[in-house]
Amino acid sequence: MATRDDIHFQQTKAFGELQAALGHQPFYLAVKTNQTIVAAMLVTLAKVRFGYLAEAHGNPYFSTVENDNQVLISGAKALLKKQGVLKLIIHSNQMIEKYDDNWEKVGEFHQGLDAFYQDLGFLQGRLSDFEKGFNYNYSKALTGFENFAKLEKSYKKNGLQTIKKARKLGIQVYEASYDELADFKKVVDEAGERRNFSTRELSYYQTVYRTFGERVKFVLAKLNFQKELAANQLELAGVYQEIEQAEAQNKKKSIDTLHQRVSRLEKFQSELQTLAEKHGDQDVILAASQFFIMPNDILYMFSGMYDVYREFSAPFLIQDYMLQFAFEHHIEHYHFMGVNAPDHPDQGVLKFKQNFKGYIWRSSGNFELTIKPVLNKVTTMLKKIMNR
Repeated sequence: MATRDDIHFQQTKAFGELQAALGHQPFYLAVKTNQTIVAAMLVTLAKVRFGYLAEAHGNPYFSTVENDNQVLISGAKALLKKQGVLKLIIHSNQMIEKYDDNWEKVGEFHQGLDAFYQDLGFLQGRLSDFEKGFNYNYSKALTGFENFAKLEKSYKKNGLQTIKKARKLGIQVYEASYDELADFKKVVDEAGERRNFSTRELSYYQTVYRTFGERVKFVLAKLNFQKELAANQLELAGVYQEIEQAEAQNKKKSIDTLHQRVSRLEKFQSELQTLAEKHGDQDVILAASQFFIMPNDILYMFSGMYDVYREFSAPFLIQDYMLQFAFEHHIEHYHFMGVNAPDHPDQGVLKFKQNFKGYIWRSSGNFELTIKPVLNKVTTMLKKIMNR
């Protein structure tokens, strides 16, 4: 199923294997017509009080034929009931509202989704606090560009200027090997502690790497401060020579501009000197990001950046690297994933993603199907009593 353009990474065999490694039992359910799969759903079971919770992430693959979907859900319900499942939750991720960068609504989609799930016996579910962080997302369409240079020009001016500035440094963007996943984790952990979000164990990233193979990339950016110090010294020496030439030719305007460059380079020289003394002649990781790759989508997932190296803008280079990968592999959709709701006071993540000029969209949320009504009701009541 992972070869289809419309399958989410959380509805693949690799995701099922990942869930199994995390202790959750996967079930692969499908409806066939003439040996062709017409509807399918990956469901994973997690132990809860008095039974199991079944979840389908990333929107199942439904048929255009209503009866196929009824067969899929009724079969799933019968199977899950035997497994002791209390409730099935489908974490749907379809776009239902689209906004421009000023939060002006520009489109509505899948307006019949609630009715579709209701016909299958589902009710609209509530989002957890974690899921609310992914209820709004940011994406960019990569179609209609003649070449990657034209795609880059579609970025916001500030974003492209930041990338061009960062490229002048000796930053290397590269894909981590299995043995370098511990380096990736350190960056994400530092960001998680600073920004107060939970992170994963190393074993999780290792399992993702093994199960998804070429469908996942862990991308890092590193810099050798000692080499960058030497390069900055050369540039500074060159500007001093330009000033001498400008003074000899009495080009006052050029002299003023060159002195401004000297001021910036000398300030940067001082910062690099401190970093070079601390790290010596070694590569230092600045930032890291994880991406899932599907036939027609790239999804930007876990990431981090050492705050002390913020001015080097390494996350911009990582995103540009993956956008180029997507363009060269004819992938049409690039998903930067979660941003905060419009009424949230912190819009920093959105502002970073807006540098690449895309659009905001709202996800369709959760839909719930009770498998064992009586036991599920008792469990809900007990939870309320215990939380008093």
